[in-house]
Amino acid sequence: MENIYRATELIGEAYGKFIGNASPEVRVWLIHKLKHTFGVAHDIMDIFQNEKTIYELFTPQERRLVEIAGILHDLGRFYQHKDGKHLSNKVFDHGAEAVKMLQDMPYFGDKRLLFAIYEHNRKEINYENPLYMALPDKEKQQAAIMAKLLRDADKLENIKCFVYYGIDRLGKDPDGVLSEPIKQDLLNKLTVNYSNIKTASDGFASLLSWTNDIYYATTVKRLQEIDFINIGIKTILQHGGSEEDLALLRENLFYHTVGN
Repeated sequence: MENIYRATELIGEAYGKFIGNASPEVRVWLIHKLKHTFGVAHDIMDIFQNEKTIYELFTPQERRLVEIAGILHDLGRFYQHKDGKHLSNKVFDHGAEAVKMLQDMPYFGDKRLLFAIYEHNRKEINYENPLYMALPDKEKQQAAIMAKLLRDADKLENIKCFVYYGIDRLGKDPDGVLSEPIKQDLLNKLTVNYSNIKTASDGFASLLSWTNDIYYATTVKRLQEIDFINIGIKTILQHGGSEEDLALLRENLFYHTVGN
């Protein structure tokens, strides 16, 4: 358990380092990230423990690595500022930054853990990542599981924020039907390319498209419990989405088939 405590300390230290001198905007963001961190730590273990087939592939000691992945996945986020301002994702890769910080630490340098953190917010998991390639076959299997668990938990926690608290606006224009590049991503059952978002409907559709990157039936069950798809579709309709847009979404969200 001491490694879980130390992981929690690392997050607390990072939060404390910046919160005092942060601008009001960064302060709000840091507080959100702290809440998000422990939401993901909870969700990753909820999914993991309910997926018995993969749970049994880990020893009790290795299972702690999964929880630590949830706690430390956004460690780099707390360092994503300079001179009191938040740096864009284009100039700061928070997953890679976390790996740099953790790789020489005892226990936290485990390549399975580092791989999961490095890959947790990328469009696709890269199995040619040197962290993954350096592992023996059994640990490769575990690393892939950890990466998928972390991606599910991260999305699930962010989706909960949308469902419970709402989002005022997504996209450059407040209203409008889905843009053609967004439709193409959905037709191809892909997670929407964020750079193609033009309207609020596009933005909400991008959230719904996260279900195309969901790996575990337990995650789907949690999304069903909070009625995520219906709430998201209703929100798109409120922002000018067409019935044609909604039909495309309903038909092409992987949500409906995952876990079968």
